[in-house]
Amino acid sequence: GAVTGKPDGTTSLDMTVSISSEYIPDGFLEYSDDQFGDLIMGSMANESQTLIDDLRDKAPIFEAATGVESTETERLPEPPSDSPSSSPTRGNYQILETYIDSRPTGSYGILFEVKTRPGVGTILVKSLSFITRFEGMVEYEVFTKLGSYAGQHGKFKFFDLIASGRVKGQGPNAFTRVNENDETYNSKTYTGFQSVHIPGDRASRSFYVTIKKVPDGEEQPPILFSYPINEDNEGKPVYEVVTSSPEIEIFEGDGVLEEPFPKDGDSPYYRRPRGFLGVVEYDMAPCFPLVNFTGWPCPYMKLTRSPTPKPTLKPTRNPTGQPTTPPVTEKSSILPTLIINQQESNENAGEANLGSSDAAFVTDELGMNEVPGDLLVKKIDETSSNCTCSWKTHPVLMCMLFVLVSILRHL
Repeated sequence: GAVTGKPDGTTSLDMTVSISSEYIPDGFLEYSDDQFGDLIMGSMANESQTLIDDLRDKAPIFEAATGVESTETERLPEPPSDSPSSSPTRGNYQILETYIDSRPTGSYGILFEVKTRPGVGTILVKSLSFITRFEGMVEYEVFTKLGSYAGQHGKFKFFDLIASGRVKGQGPNAFTRVNENDETYNSKTYTGFQSVHIPGDRASRSFYVTIKKVPDGEEQPPILFSYPINEDNEGKPVYEVVTSSPEIEIFEGDGVLEEPFPKDGDSPYYRRPRGFLGVVEYDMAPCFPLVNFTGWPCPYMKLTRSPTPKPTLKPTRNPTGQPTTPPVTEKSSILPTLIINQQESNENAGEANLGSSDAAFVTDELGMNEVPGDLLVKKIDETSSNCTCSWKTHPVLMCMLFVLVSILRHL
């Protein structure tokens, strides 16, 4: 049957149970099919614990079962087709959950790394969730840095604060999600989660998730994390993969037994390896349509100079000699399409339409319009990339352009 997550944090296994019996009317009471079904369902509800105990004894799969519910067949959702018409596609927004450890440990926080898989493009982390045993209000902080955190425990100058806030803990059986928006509480300003990238092709980013200390006398909410996947690694900086997706891998890290995390990575305030328990939400193609682009930021298109308000169709006087700068070439208002060839080691290529770019030259005026003669594709770090430009235009516009050029030449 299908495994379904329920709002209370438990998981249900949908099953079909057939009950066979011989129904003999007693001469006084007769039941319709619906009445008989209600009778069976009522009996199962009244004897649910007996049924659970019997199932536990019969098969190991039911050892963790805690209850049973019955549902009429007519109320069941329609099952998916055995032969779907096409293969399912994955959206850009992905949610990767770790397992919920039935016997976790925990303390103030955890340090861990997330890595992109070989050959995968850059991803953008959009949100995080963690697990706490607490069900009251908790105050948290999330820090991050590109690359490994090895040797940089407690050194905040290498980390950026990307989230802080107050949120109601959801208890040990559910994920507690950090806030999306900024907020102010008791004159203290908190930061909503700020998206951060992880470069593609085996690059990594470290995260430090912590719950702030509470005043003396109050219960300290812990962040929960798992024991080592391999018990032989206890006390060693050997980190296994907790969970993975086609794009990223979440690795074990260091459990932090103090807040803020101490600078001495070998101090008794760390336990390793420990597994992050929570959720990573991410955009697997933030530079779409450049799906395999491994750098950051995404390429953008920039004009080398701003266009003039109106084109100059006729010179005010005959030129006295060769122009000192190349003349502006007038183009049609049809939007061009740039083919971007990134000069990276992976030599990935992609296509971007200027029509949706803030840097595009767009006009609604008919006739001839001035477009800068040189377009350049640049990245934020000011390195350049080669590009070719192509225009699609109507034959009549091309004819007008040739006539105009001929007139200008004879002036």
